[in-house]
Amino acid sequence: MPLRYPVPRTHVACVVDIALALRSSGAKFEDVRDLVSGQRGREVYTRGDPDHGIWTAGIVMGLIKDILTCEELLRRIEREAEEVIGGMAARVVPAKAKL
Repeated sequence: MPLRYPVPRTHVACVVDIALALRSSGAKFEDVRDLVSGQRGREVYTRGDPDHGIWTAGIVMGLIKDILTCEELLRRIEREAEEVIGGMAARVVPAKAKL
């Protein structure tokens, strides 16, 4: 049976590991509810701590291969854009003049 709703992709935080360990040792959901609540997930954004709770990431997270500073990231984007634009000129086929 196909899924009726899209499955969100989430970052696996330390708090998730703790909750899973507690559950596997017999804890009930009520015992881990505060660890996996949406409130903790919202606090991830205000605290800036990705391990504080569960947060959505999207499929692009799988494409991240390295962690760059903002300056390095922008320089890379600029360099790659210049390479793409430079490569476009090679694909242009000049038309023969009909004068």
